[in-house]
Amino acid sequence: MAASVEPEIVVKIAEAKGRLSELIQRAEAGERVVIARGNDPVVVLQPVHPVDSPIGIFARMGVSVDLERVHAGVDTPWTEEELDAFEGDLEDELKR
Repeated sequence: MAASVEPEIVVKIAEAKGRLSELIQRAEAGERVVIARGNDPVVVLQPVHPVDSPIGIFARMGVSVDLERVHAGVDTPWTEEELDAFEGDLEDELKR
């Protein structure tokens, strides 16, 4: 099975200066953008991905997330029993 190869574009620095917005868009779209000094590659543009939220991770996995229930759960204060179950015995943990 052959490995998939992402499309690549190599651009010299002088040309990249005038096309930077376009090159950034192409990198964001998954294209490998290499900037070269003469014929020597010196930089690869790549998108910076924000830290995923748990909801975003579930969405990419194909798990449906009921945001109304999430918001309702966040807005509902925890009972003492729920806090104890979540935190455990804090005094014992601090002694360790």
